[in-house]
Amino acid sequence: MPLIIQDVKVQGPITIESFIKEYPHFQDSSKDLLNQEVRIVGPKKLLFIGQREVAGTSPQDKSISVLGSDDATTCHIAVLRHTGSGATSLIHFDGCSIVKGLESMVAIVNNLTENVSLGRLELHLVGGFLDEKENSHDVSNKILNAVCKSPHAIHLVTACITHHNTVYRNKIPFPVVYGLAVNVKTGELHPASFPDKGPDIPLRGARHFTGGKENIEIYDSKTEVLTIGPFNYEEMPHIDYYLSLSDYQIRQLLSTSPDQEREDFAQNIRASLMQIRDFPNPFLTVFKGQPRRYRKDAETGAWIMIT
Repeated sequence: MPLIIQDVKVQGPITIESFIKEYPHFQDSSKDLLNQEVRIVGPKKLLFIGQREVAGTSPQDKSISVLGSDDATTCHIAVLRHTGSGATSLIHFDGCSIVKGLESMVAIVNNLTENVSLGRLELHLVGGFLDEKENSHDVSNKILNAVCKSPHAIHLVTACITHHNTVYRNKIPFPVVYGLAVNVKTGELHPASFPDKGPDIPLRGARHFTGGKENIEIYDSKTEVLTIGPFNYEEMPHIDYYLSLSDYQIRQLLSTSPDQEREDFAQNIRASLMQIRDFPNPFLTVFKGQPRRYRKDAETGAWIMIT
């Protein structure tokens, strides 16, 4: 049994346009999320998950009780939660490796739901908007069809995606929700922003920025350790040229939705570009063949390197 909506199995293939027409109730349920104020989430108990990353945990985790991601324009943030165990996983999809990413989410939740007989897998999707190039449509379509083909029974509860996550300003479409947080203990979802995204953000961004396609798992809830790498990223030709560009030019050249990006988009891109320029072959220059491992400080919420 794959995608289930209101206790009925959905027959694929499906497009976002047909989905919107067939299931209008998601528009009403999306309003509950869209009408909430964006909450600023501090580092305590937070695990931030970036683009092409996946992670999860359970209510038994003493270090993490909130999973979150941000900076989603055409990207989609997906949350999978088991209603019996409370085990929850989150991924930031940008259109790459969606089938494998979904399997990773399910595996994380199932591994944390041992010996729990009651409950079901519930999926929440947030992100995308009605962009002119229809990149959001493509991500929505890929996710919906990946769930349709999944061997697991997945109940879609929230679909605040593309059409339902769009607001117009001066006739230009924008996403309403850019960032999302989920409370693992309660299952509550809310729009969020994250001033502290954790360690190695330029390094993590450099991986997907230069073509790393996989959604990598970054957290082990049993040891409560965040692990980054080791990995390599590709060298980028003409990198000094890109670093010389203005903020406007960086948005135009390096974003799928330049008009809708946050103010810090160009700053974040520059940080990853400098990472690529200054640390080529990171497997040796950054990781020295070993992962970078961190544990959460209970008092400050900072990630402290342990290796």
